[in-house]
Amino acid sequence: MPLGDNTWGKSAIRLSKVHRGGASHDFSDLTVSVRLEGEVTEAHIAGDNSMVLPTDTMRNTVYGLAHRHLGRDLEGFAATLCGHFLESAGVTTATVSIAERLWRRVTPTGFHGGGSESRLARVTRGDRTSTQAGVEGLVLLKTTGSAFTGFPRDRFTTLPEATDRLLATSVTAEWLYSTVPADTTAVWSRARQTLVDHFFADRSASMQHQGYQMGEAVLAEVPEIAEITLHLPNQHHLPFDVTRFNVEDTGTVFHPVTEPYGDIRLTVTRNLR
Repeated sequence: MPLGDNTWGKSAIRLSKVHRGGASHDFSDLTVSVRLEGEVTEAHIAGDNSMVLPTDTMRNTVYGLAHRHLGRDLEGFAATLCGHFLESAGVTTATVSIAERLWRRVTPTGFHGGGSESRLARVTRGDRTSTQAGVEGLVLLKTTGSAFTGFPRDRFTTLPEATDRLLATSVTAEWLYSTVPADTTAVWSRARQTLVDHFFADRSASMQHQGYQMGEAVLAEVPEIAEITLHLPNQHHLPFDVTRFNVEDTGTVFHPVTEPYGDIRLTVTRNLR
């Protein structure tokens, strides 16, 4: 029987590094994943491992190359790793994905972390070539400036229309570069800030409308980005009826729920596909 698409790799490689620079230090806290494609049909069919780079070697390579090559340019480090793996016999495509947990500076050598937000980078080299970046776990909430009206109703629809509502989400945004910027960290910060600014500044008629405005703004702000994909789970805060307690309902008390949740996904692109 023919073998279909297949990959192998090492996931969830945890890595941290102190970037020492005189009296002020920086700090990286990464989770790295490596996926390889190549000439390993015989490994599956005949048990011949002569072309199978061990996943343990992939892990060690990440640590070994981090000493010299890991700086603030995550995409650059991912590209360096891809280039190294492509030197292995039989490897035709390498993809390296990085999620960086964000720590906030408190002192020149001290940091505060523990939040949900991560910076993302993904580089593919070989038979396919692409560079992507993004943000995950960017939690945003506004108490006004969003509505949801005019939707279709049937006998199962109980949701009331809302002309002004609380809107909350945990943003995952991934963008594809048409041209990799010279300073990926500065461009990442600009794209992230644009997402934040337009979530709060733009009035929206739905989560879909909100996401499109955010994506459109990022493309306008960063010309190197070809397209941006957003995942916007709606973190529902449901109005709680306090009138049952003989209290006036002023629309200020809510019940946050984690499940089920609205699952909104969209891609904003410069060109028709």
